[in-house]
Amino acid sequence: MNEQTNSSEPVDQEQTDNKENENDDQGGTKSNEVQYELLFQLDSIPPEVGTSISIVQDEKLYTAWAEIFGFDSVPAIDFETEEALFVTAYSDGCGRELEYIDKEEETLIIKLNYHENIRKKDEIACTDIALPNTYVVKMEKTDTKQGKLIDINRTSYEDDSIVQDKLQ
Repeated sequence: MNEQTNSSEPVDQEQTDNKENENDDQGGTKSNEVQYELLFQLDSIPPEVGTSISIVQDEKLYTAWAEIFGFDSVPAIDFETEEALFVTAYSDGCGRELEYIDKEEETLIIKLNYHENIRKKDEIACTDIALPNTYVVKMEKTDTKQGKLIDINRTSYEDDSIVQDKLQ
């Protein structure tokens, strides 16, 4: 499980337990999971960003985003074979974790879910609202053109993604 942190220090967690043909919530299989490493999970969203999915495919732009998000250090990404993903969303008081990243044709699917220890409860009661969450991910190059964010307790956000490949 990826741990949540308020720090802008890198999270040393790699998503290595992706399983082909694992059942998804719709009864199908997730055979197109994207290999990724969670670099940061923050309890904040810069005011100029809002809720978004941004795929960053350029080092200069990545450095600019790192400055906006206030990273203490900037983890290296090889933009020849990898790209960065910034996901910002609000959650209720139970918080969220990044459950998986999947690819369907040219669409990147990002699923946020309650933390595993909360999902195991029979009844979930979350009282706080609008807590900010930021997920910064290093992932294999996906060549996706759009994104879809699925939050366990909300409607999907579609077409909120921006593929950002050059700093102008």
